[in-house]
Amino acid sequence: MSHRVNVILTDEIWEALKTIPKGERSALINDALARWIELRERQTAATELDRLRGTLLPAAGHSEDWIRDDRKRH
Repeated sequence: MSHRVNVILTDEIWEALKTIPKGERSALINDALARWIELRERQTAATELDRLRGTLLPAAGHSEDWIRDDRKRH
C-alpha cells in the first residue's frame, strides 16, 4: 500500500531531486528513508546494548573454555 505525503524540501535538495527522472523520485525517497530508519534502529539497539553491558557482571571463566566444554557435550 502506498501513501501520498507532503514534505518541505530545501532549495538545494529540490534542485538535486529535479535531476532524478519523475518516475524514479518516489522510489529514491522511499529507499533513502528506509535506510535512514534502519540505521536509526541499529543505533538505538547499539545504545541499548551499551547500556546493558554496563549493568552485567563479568562471567566467570574464559570463552575458549566455554566453547571446548560445549563441543565435548555434542
